[in-house]
Amino acid sequence: MLTFDSLPLISVIIPTFNAVDFLQRAIESVLHQTYRNFEILVIDDGSTDNTRLVTQESKVIKYFYQENKGLSSARNIGIQKSKGEYLVFLDADDWLEKDALQQNLLVIKNKPGIAFVSGNYYLLRAKSNEVETIMTTVKYNHYIRLLQSNYIGMHAAVMFQRWVFQQFRYDETLKACEDYDLYLAITRSYPVIHHQKFIATYYFHSSGLSHNYQLMMDSINIVIKKQESFLRSSEEKSAYTKGLQQWKDYYKLMKELS
Repeated sequence: MLTFDSLPLISVIIPTFNAVDFLQRAIESVLHQTYRNFEILVIDDGSTDNTRLVTQESKVIKYFYQENKGLSSARNIGIQKSKGEYLVFLDADDWLEKDALQQNLLVIKNKPGIAFVSGNYYLLRAKSNEVETIMTTVKYNHYIRLLQSNYIGMHAAVMFQRWVFQQFRYDETLKACEDYDLYLAITRSYPVIHHQKFIATYYFHSSGLSHNYQLMMDSINIVIKKQESFLRSSEEKSAYTKGLQQWKDYYKLMKELS
């Protein structure tokens, strides 16, 4: 356990839309954290299932409903309604490792100037029930690395400082890859850290947004091309060009395999 004199509040924001089959597992992963000073906000983006009933099973959960406006809007509502010094975004079909909040907080408390910290994660493929360890080492040039690929990979592996959202928000015009867009915008201006601890599990299943390869490819093109006017060096321009081609090749392959 952490031994800070005053333990900061961490807000865990769970946006959800008709994901009642997964939501309880996500919530339980927060309730069982080794770090105990947290709040859970479930932002229901217009669900028509029993999401509200699931959230009523624990008095810890703060439930907010909005008409369906998309994940970016739900996350932005979570930012607005939350009170924590640090923020974590957990998708309803994913879950945190039991020491996730503690591990990321240890890093970010020791480096107060960084905008966010991220760690590694597990990828569980629903079809085969196989678990992959997704490990990436990035010690510097985070913006350049992100231009080439989204090494962070999943929302829940990240812990943000609240002050970040005085300047940034999720782009509500994006239907996908809004997290990638945010990481690029932040790392262009502020330092971040990526470490090697495993923070969360990404559940890769057929009804997940990541399986909509055409939408993902279109969204990533928009996200990366938004950076074109900000490129300052030949290294950034090279990473930008490489990233566009790598993503194009990746989603072309995914569509062929599906």
